[in-house]
Amino acid sequence: MEINFNLKEKFKELKRAGKKLPAEYFDLGIAYWLLNPDEKEYTPEHLGKHFLHKESATNKELYNFAIKKLREYKLEKLFYDIEMPLIQALAEIEEVGIKIDLTYLKKLDQKLESELQKSVKIIYKSAGETFNINSPKQLSEILFKKLKIDTAGVKKTKTGQISTNEETLSLIKDRHPIARHLLEYRELFKLQSTYVRPLQELADKQGRIHTTYIQTGTSTGRLSSQNPNLQNIPVGSGWGRKVRQAFVAEKGYILAAFDYSQIELRVLASLSGDPKMIEAFNNDLDIHKLTAANVFNVPLEKVNPEMRRLAKTLNFGVVYGMGANAFAKTSGLSVAEARKFIEEYFSDFKKIKEWQEEAKTQARTFGYVTNLNGRRRWLLQAASMFRGEAAEAERAAINMPVQGLAADIIKIAMVKVAEEIKKRGWSEKVRMLLTIHDELIFEISGDIIKEAAKPIVSLMESAYELEVPIKVTAKIGKNWGELGQ
Repeated sequence: MEINFNLKEKFKELKRAGKKLPAEYFDLGIAYWLLNPDEKEYTPEHLGKHFLHKESATNKELYNFAIKKLREYKLEKLFYDIEMPLIQALAEIEEVGIKIDLTYLKKLDQKLESELQKSVKIIYKSAGETFNINSPKQLSEILFKKLKIDTAGVKKTKTGQISTNEETLSLIKDRHPIARHLLEYRELFKLQSTYVRPLQELADKQGRIHTTYIQTGTSTGRLSSQNPNLQNIPVGSGWGRKVRQAFVAEKGYILAAFDYSQIELRVLASLSGDPKMIEAFNNDLDIHKLTAANVFNVPLEKVNPEMRRLAKTLNFGVVYGMGANAFAKTSGLSVAEARKFIEEYFSDFKKIKEWQEEAKTQARTFGYVTNLNGRRRWLLQAASMFRGEAAEAERAAINMPVQGLAADIIKIAMVKVAEEIKKRGWSEKVRMLLTIHDELIFEISGDIIKEAAKPIVSLMESAYELEVPIKVTAKIGKNWGELGQ
């Protein structure tokens, strides 16, 4: 058996060399991440000191300890059936990469540069002088000393300087026009510096980008992505979509996205057993519309777009344990209105509130929470005497079982789909390219697009059995931007 750290990289090397992968393998980093997903460092030195209290531990010693603890914490099935098979699927995704249109990206870079120059001139005119827009210190002085913008509700940094972060600019955008211009500038600057320019440098000779997926990157079980982080490219803004349009299908292929529809809310309905939510999903109703009808006490047909928007914000906020202050900030309501909304929500969906209280009690009593697959997150701070610390741990206790199970479902689907592609001999015709939260993106040969889509949807929808149906929506396009429309 191959026992080591970061086996994904080793698998990629073996594949490039045309060598066989080991039949049995055990990734120590992933094993210890399951034991404590908040550890953040999964090197032999750190794990030896932290778990075995030794300055230097061998792989064999680390393996023996991990085996014992995985059994004790009932994490063996999760480790062997989900996380270990996933290594191979991720190695293949990373090796394939995704094609980008370099000519398009260069033109987009020039457009962004032109827009940035215009934005800079407008900001300088609003400020009445030139200054370093990217300097928080200089910007703070311009906004709050020179322009004397009202600082009500604005936080200070650790150094005592008045903050100029995005949250601050959003807060003061109606107090002075410069704040809106600065928000626009930052969006353009981030797209250019974080995506448009680095993507051009990261493309290989075939014009493909190879991100790296981190299995041990989050505390809930979700995958993270780096070099470049393709999970963070903005989807909502016009400019964000333009960046996504740079990701294209190879000649003769089509891009296809398969997206789990409202997976976290479906998981929440199943975990809580809430009858209204279960009924809504079983009857394929618009869950946000139904929530709005309940919260506003109106018939379904009387729900307007604004009511649905507030209900949608609330539905997703509930998954994260959102309180009245956060909901007020996100929705634009006053804190009092937000609190009333949340109270009304929980009086309509009582079982969700009951389940949340049980999750918090579990965290306080045992110091951890688990999802239905046994995935565990330690939350010792839930019993803290400091209310802020305890509240943060309680929010995590509410979120982890939901997000953790949604993460497991897409991982199970990825493994099953990868196996099916091999079984059908489609390795050259169907390529899994990206996993973006609740979505899988493929490059599929144009001649089998319909034939390939059916088993992918079927395997994703049957990956896990919940109390409500799991639904997958499929979209095709020539570029990633088209998949979001």
